[in-house]
Amino acid sequence: MAEAPAEPLPPGLVDDLARPAAHGGAPVETVQTHISYVFLTPAHALKLRKAVRFAFLDFGTRARRNEDALREVRLNRRLAPDVYLGVAPVARAAEGYRVGAPRETLAEGEGGAAPEHAVVMRRLPAGRDALSLLERGALEPAHVDAVARVLAAFHARVGLGRPAPFTPEAWRARLAEPMAENLASLRATRPSGVAPEAVERVEAAFAARLAAGAARLEARRVEGRAVDGHGDVHLQHVWFEARPEAPLLVDCVEFSDALRRIDAAGEVAFLAMDLAYRGRGDLGARFLRRYAEASDDFGLFGVVDLHAAYRAAVRAKVAGLASAEPELPGAQREAAAASAARHLALAERLLAPPRPGPLVVLCGTVGAGKSTVAQALADRLEGVVVSSDRTRKRLAGLAPDARAGAAAGEGLYTDPWNERTYRALLERAEPVVASGRAALLDATYARARDRAAARAFAEAAGAAAWLVEARCGEATARERLARRARDGSDPSDAGPDLLARSRAGFEPPEEWPAARRLVVATDAPAPGTALDAAARAIAGAGGPPAP
Repeated sequence: MAEAPAEPLPPGLVDDLARPAAHGGAPVETVQTHISYVFLTPAHALKLRKAVRFAFLDFGTRARRNEDALREVRLNRRLAPDVYLGVAPVARAAEGYRVGAPRETLAEGEGGAAPEHAVVMRRLPAGRDALSLLERGALEPAHVDAVARVLAAFHARVGLGRPAPFTPEAWRARLAEPMAENLASLRATRPSGVAPEAVERVEAAFAARLAAGAARLEARRVEGRAVDGHGDVHLQHVWFEARPEAPLLVDCVEFSDALRRIDAAGEVAFLAMDLAYRGRGDLGARFLRRYAEASDDFGLFGVVDLHAAYRAAVRAKVAGLASAEPELPGAQREAAAASAARHLALAERLLAPPRPGPLVVLCGTVGAGKSTVAQALADRLEGVVVSSDRTRKRLAGLAPDARAGAAAGEGLYTDPWNERTYRALLERAEPVVASGRAALLDATYARARDRAAARAFAEAAGAAAWLVEARCGEATARERLARRARDGSDPSDAGPDLLARSRAGFEPPEEWPAARRLVVATDAPAPGTALDAAARAIAGAGGPPAP
């Protein structure tokens, strides 16, 4: 419940801002949320805080409202730098309240006290948010890839240190306590379609998964995976003005450090959950995969479903509250109740104990097309690719596209480095497989002993172990390697000069059980057919490794 404010907004201010005269004669549309008024003109959006107090925020005084306006501009410029133009004073003139020019600091009013200030944003083009794109079938893999890259780079800048600055108990409570509050709210509002038994099932499943994942959650704290993030990354807060590769993320949680300073896995879980809720779990899986690749954070798969279930429960709670709001029209309350039920059902599915996912070992000579096959299979299986090229560079403290500058058998390509890299692939694959997802190891796996280690890992994890060999003709491989060397952006350092050595040193994977060994000819006229067949075989098999 909202508490009475200590200092309400001045009388007449909101009415004046809803008129064109306050905006230089421009037409204006007014939208309300539970904490703000938003005034939309053709060029700008102005956000004025309501004089409200809730358990999670206090806008009860003008000073607090103005402080939060400044904070909103500062924090949102991290991910949408040219959208937030500043704060504008809203001062009374003879003809009524008028909006001043946007500025970086608070303006002084009569007697030295600052007047109310509104956040001024550049108006973004209608229909270019990710939800609108999704609803008209225009949201593409390139869009979610770009969001993953942007968030990974952002999180690298806003980490809270290693270990994260929370006690183990406080770290766990940041997830457990709000989840309990979500479910308590659903019990209180009792939206139609949400059975009390469903709430109890989710509560029990969450407690079980939280206990089972305690070590993984604690590892996230120790590894320093907490970030001062956005806090509210869902489809309506992601915008693409023109180019898919340049997303803008707006409207972060500026009013609560606790809701913004979270595990990076919780940040990305929200968008993945939102995509799954709207029937695009494939894009959600791709988003998580691309984020893990860009951030080298594969441990997130050990906890991301727990965080996604929490986010689904948050949405269920909010919808449940709307369903109980008597001022809303009946149809809107019914839609809210249905949303609450669907979000709670999604939370329950996310909390189901997973069976180990398959381990898929890619192998082949340099230039054979292993990485292309790995990514294509990952799309089909909603799996996760762990790349030896990227992992090797990460272990050396290099960017994935940096050049190692050493020939085969030297520098990062000595036997000790190869062994270290192959061990790291399995370490990164472990939380992926444990979460029920397919882990695809993208490496040459030219030696039988490295393949044997992967099979042993899968056996210990109770996972099915598959091998997919990528093949192509020598001329095709040579042309690919030459093109890669010219381009210079691929994580692999292999060039045409390594092809003969790679082909001579490759040990055919004849030791791998034939029932779990597949070949994809990447220079075939239609390799997609073979990829489809491989994905069907891997997805349909299940069970432990073949003998």
